[in-house]
Amino acid sequence: MRFSDPIYLLVLLPALGWLFVVARGMHGMARGRKRLALAVRGALLLLLACALAGLQSARPNRGVTTVFALDRSASMRDAATERAEAFIRKSLSAMGPDDKAGLVVFGKDPVVDVTPGGMRTLGRIYGAPDASATDMAAAIRLASATFPGGTARRIVILSDGNETDGDAAQAAAVAATDGIQIDYLPPDPAPSATQVAVSDVSIPAHITRGEPFEVKVSADATAPTDGVIRLDRDGAPIARLPVRLNKGSNTLAISQTVNAPGFYRYRAVLEAQGDADPRNNTGIGYVSVVGRPRVLLLEGRSGIGEPLERALTGHGMEVTRAGVEGLPAQADDLQGYDAVLLDDFGAERISDGQMRLIASTVRESGVGFGMIGGEDSFLPGGYYETPIADVLAVDLNVRQRKTFPSTTIVIVIDSSGSMDMVEDGVRKIKIAASAASATVRMMSPNDYVGVAGSTDMIQFVAPVQRAVDKDHIVQQVGRLDVGGGGIYVQPSLEFGYKALKESDSKVRHMILLADGADCDSQEGAVELAARMAAEKMTVSVVSIGAGKDVNFLKSLAAAGKGQFYLALRAKQIQRLFTRDAAVMSRSAIEEGTFLPKVDPGDEVLRGLNLRTMPALHAYDLASDRPLSRVPMRTAKDDPLLAFWQYGLGTSMAFTSDAQPKWARPWFGWTDFSGFWAQTVRGTLRRASNNRIQVSTHREGGRGIVSVEAYDASGAPINGLPAKVNVLMPDGAAREASLQQEGPGRYAGSFEASQTGGYIVSVAESAPGGTPRVTRSGFSIAYPPEYQAARPNAPLLARLAGAAGGEALDAPMRAFRRSANPGTSVRDLWPALLLAAAILFPFDVAVRRLALPFAAIWAAALAFASRLMPRRALAPARQTEAIGQLQAARRRAAPSAPEAPVVVRGEEPVSPKARPSEAPDSAQPLSAAQRLLDAKRKRGG
Repeated sequence: MRFSDPIYLLVLLPALGWLFVVARGMHGMARGRKRLALAVRGALLLLLACALAGLQSARPNRGVTTVFALDRSASMRDAATERAEAFIRKSLSAMGPDDKAGLVVFGKDPVVDVTPGGMRTLGRIYGAPDASATDMAAAIRLASATFPGGTARRIVILSDGNETDGDAAQAAAVAATDGIQIDYLPPDPAPSATQVAVSDVSIPAHITRGEPFEVKVSADATAPTDGVIRLDRDGAPIARLPVRLNKGSNTLAISQTVNAPGFYRYRAVLEAQGDADPRNNTGIGYVSVVGRPRVLLLEGRSGIGEPLERALTGHGMEVTRAGVEGLPAQADDLQGYDAVLLDDFGAERISDGQMRLIASTVRESGVGFGMIGGEDSFLPGGYYETPIADVLAVDLNVRQRKTFPSTTIVIVIDSSGSMDMVEDGVRKIKIAASAASATVRMMSPNDYVGVAGSTDMIQFVAPVQRAVDKDHIVQQVGRLDVGGGGIYVQPSLEFGYKALKESDSKVRHMILLADGADCDSQEGAVELAARMAAEKMTVSVVSIGAGKDVNFLKSLAAAGKGQFYLALRAKQIQRLFTRDAAVMSRSAIEEGTFLPKVDPGDEVLRGLNLRTMPALHAYDLASDRPLSRVPMRTAKDDPLLAFWQYGLGTSMAFTSDAQPKWARPWFGWTDFSGFWAQTVRGTLRRASNNRIQVSTHREGGRGIVSVEAYDASGAPINGLPAKVNVLMPDGAAREASLQQEGPGRYAGSFEASQTGGYIVSVAESAPGGTPRVTRSGFSIAYPPEYQAARPNAPLLARLAGAAGGEALDAPMRAFRRSANPGTSVRDLWPALLLAAAILFPFDVAVRRLALPFAAIWAAALAFASRLMPRRALAPARQTEAIGQLQAARRRAAPSAPEAPVVVRGEEPVSPKARPSEAPDSAQPLSAAQRLLDAKRKRGG
């Protein structure tokens, strides 16, 4: 026994003094009862004092608990894994009766496969961690947390020692402080087969156009070999060189020059003779070339961006004009541009992933963004509630901010069995319901909307109602589900016709979603659509998939004077619904010639001859976004040209077009090229004015950012007001904080465990302006697990040395007796507090209740005598016990007559016949008896 805080035992001294004072104050209490009360009170104080002092029990540990940490990462060869499992089986056969065993398997993350306990054989291993990395530190921490008490503790690591994540040395040091030993199974030496790996591609982060530089490729080889290295830039091959690799590390330098500005990705692929694993033969590096601004111009239809391209090229910009094939597939595809422009480019041509990629690149890397209007842009382009809508410099919630003629829209959705199919993990019917909900949200409170499902029965899930409580309507739409049969077109049109006929809205419109390969009840449908159009009700049709009924659906939309849309994927439905609702409710395009209203003091319009600015014929409707800058407005004060800061990037919106359709008079304006050049320059990514050098690399599962900052005079910049944004390979964004390490030198880090490119942007705060951005990056071309060609036995030896372990030469050594087994300590204060809580009622009872303890004792003896066999008591002891019982009865009820007592082997004797016995009145009366006598006297 021991105390964790023995100082608290001193409270017993004042407690004993207080107990003495209490004893002196106990008056009118029998001596025995008083002693019992003091004993109970003293025991209660002793229990509380020992609990407060932290009473503990301690005993030496018995046996050993060994947790095996088995590496299941990709670098572990099959032979090494089989050897490790055989070692565990043999070790378990040497366990003692007091020993316990557990199993943790690990890769990128650890998993407890068997908790330490009665494991005596190795069964099937169920743990399946991510094999793309090795984090021994996490495995050591998890194994340390699984040990039970009462035994010595040991971890046995079975791994090749090739750590890619975490810091195992630090974890081993922490385990050592907790008394945990760490042993390891020495790994087999490297295989005899040749192993070649590209460990790094080093390129200067920033160069000027035309400046020579070297691409340095670092490669490791386990044996001398010949090979070929292929180098490409942004996917285009630029070099193929034969190389001779020596055993160990090799550095291969390839001279390069770049004559065009941009952000370039270099990839080196090494092909070596006899290489056993080519998965680790690729390396990637990035270089930023300073020069003329580069703009990516994505045009919705071929040729419409040519006038804009000429205008920008004539003012010193390099323009890449492309269609849907130019859309980015990964983050670094956009880093070579200073701005991205969408020229009348419909949303259905861009996937959600590409939209999110553009948005995150603008927000995190400072790349500029611009949208130019047209019939396939803004609301008519289907951008409502898309990731691009968040980037726009204008707000597409037009019907919420402006007054339009009242509109009633009825949406009838195919809810046949084919809509139960799953696309990208979501049922098609739910995608359609989500599209209808988005349409509801874009309506104004003065509009009416209803949504119905069409199968064997056609019925509303959300009856036609005013779009005031949109959340309630969306909740109703969420109940839409599949039924039987197919979509019945003519009954669906009849259903929509009846609903719209009851409406007195100025605009009455129906959207029909149908399967392009399976439309039933076509007879009379086209005629009914024409009849609806004659009664000023329009019908638009969205076809899911291209099938045999597409031509019929086109005819239906033409007869209903609506629009036809072909959705090859269900995910396109939402954009088509919102686009159609905006166009057909006349809230998407404002037609009519107007002269723009301009702010001549805005920097974008400076130097232009605004007096000769021609008129425009139409524009896409949009609303002002808070905090945006609007240097040009329409005649109705709608935004025409707007700028907005989105993260690190600048977004621009021009709601009219740059084509001969709406802007034909502008092509004769002398400042047409100047206007567009200045407008696009207002969105370009800002380059740093300071001499900032940013370098990045990966180390221990983290990306390391190093920054050196100097001003124009070469003096170091201290307290750099900069923010580090990291664009991850999956398009997600992260932030990293910079810590100053010296004059003008800063460093930061972030998690880097994904395979792919990491784009790091260091943004300097610019008072009252757009942040200036300096870029860098690195790439993980393959999982780091594939890089190692030989086991890292020295690291395993360091771990064992730090935690008092050893290299195991025999399996039975895994359960050897520990030189310092330690002790197991158990806190007893919870039990002491429980005992005190149980004792407290007795303490109160002894002091407050005057109980006939003698009678209780006699009754207990009598009860005991009944339970014991009669022959177990001698006759003399029987007589004595019975006499005590009779005396107790006389004291409790003296007036009661006594029956003769018969003892086995004797004659009946009456107690009154014994001359030696004193009369009852001579017997001392108990407190209970005295109370009874007093009560009788008062009662008379």
